[in-house]
Amino acid sequence: MARSRDLSSAVSLAAVTLGLAWLGLEMLTRLAGRISIGLSTLADRAHVALVPGTIEGLLWAEAGLLLQVAGPPALIAGLLSVGTSFAQIGWSFSPKALELNWERLSPASGLARLKPTHALPELGKSLIGIVLVGAVGYLIVHEFSVQAPGLMGMTAVESGRVAWDRLWTLLWRTSLVLVVLAAADYGIQYWHWYSGLKMTRQEVLDESRMNDGRPEVKARVRRIQREMARNRMLKAVETATVVVTNPTHYAVALEYRRSEMAAPRVVAKGADHMAARIREIARRHDVPIVENVTLARALHKHAEVGDTIPADLFGAVAEVLAYLVRMKRLML
Repeated sequence: MARSRDLSSAVSLAAVTLGLAWLGLEMLTRLAGRISIGLSTLADRAHVALVPGTIEGLLWAEAGLLLQVAGPPALIAGLLSVGTSFAQIGWSFSPKALELNWERLSPASGLARLKPTHALPELGKSLIGIVLVGAVGYLIVHEFSVQAPGLMGMTAVESGRVAWDRLWTLLWRTSLVLVVLAAADYGIQYWHWYSGLKMTRQEVLDESRMNDGRPEVKARVRRIQREMARNRMLKAVETATVVVTNPTHYAVALEYRRSEMAAPRVVAKGADHMAARIREIARRHDVPIVENVTLARALHKHAEVGDTIPADLFGAVAEVLAYLVRMKRLML
C-alpha cells in the first residue's frame, strides 16, 4: 500500500496548531500569570525557608498547570497521527515485527537498503523540507527580533501574548509547508505503488504463455486439429450417399438414411484440391458422383459440414436422389 510517513507528522503538527489556536492563548495567559504570581511570591517570601514539603507542593501545582497546557495538544497530535496512518494503510498489527532481528542492527544490511533509486529522492525531499521550514523560521525570528526591544517595558502577560502570537504564526506556517510537502510525497508514493502493480510487457507475455501456452505451440495445436477434422471429413466420404460436383471446382458429399434422417446431411465439402480428393475417395469406394453445377455451388456456399441441407434445396437434392434410384445406384 502507498504510505507517506511524513503525512502523519504533518497532520499531527497541523492539528496541534489548530488546537493551540483554540485553547493555547488562554492557557499561556494563565501560565504567564502563574509565573508572575510565583515570582512575586518568592520575592515577598525570600526570607522563608523552602522545606521539602513546600517544594513538593509547588512542583505538583506547576505540574498540574503544565499538564493542562500541554495535555490537549499532545492528545490531539497522538490521535491524529494514529488516524492518519490508519486512513493510509488500514489496521495492520504484525507481532513478527516485534521480534528481535539482528540483521536490522547490521550496518551492511542498512547500506544495502539505501538504493540510489530510493535514497536520492528521500534525500531531496528532506533537503527541500529543511530549506522551506528554515526559511519560514528565519522570517518569523527576524520579525520577532524587531519587536523584542519593546518587550522590556511590558508585563509578563503582555509579553507572553506577543511571544504566543509569534509562536503561533511560526507553527501554522510551518504546518502549512509540511502538509503540502507530505501531500505531494503521498501522491508520489501512491504513483510508485500503483505503477508497481502494473505488469511489464514481458510479464504479460509470460502470463499469456502460462495460461494459454506458447503461441507457436497453440498454432501447432490448431494445425493438428484442422488436420484431424479434415481427415474425419474425408473418412465420411467413404459411406456417403452421393457426391454432387461442379464438376471440377466444388464437391459436396451428402448422406441420407431414410429410416434415420429427416433430411440429407452434408458430411464433406471442398473446393479445387479438396474437391478432387473427395471425388477420388468417392470413386475408390463406389460412391455415386452426380454433376450439378448450380446445386454444388449452392450446397458449398450455404451448408456446413455436419448440418442438414437448407430447406430451399430439398427439391433439387430430391431430384438427385430420385435420379440415383432410377439408375439403380440407390436403394431407399
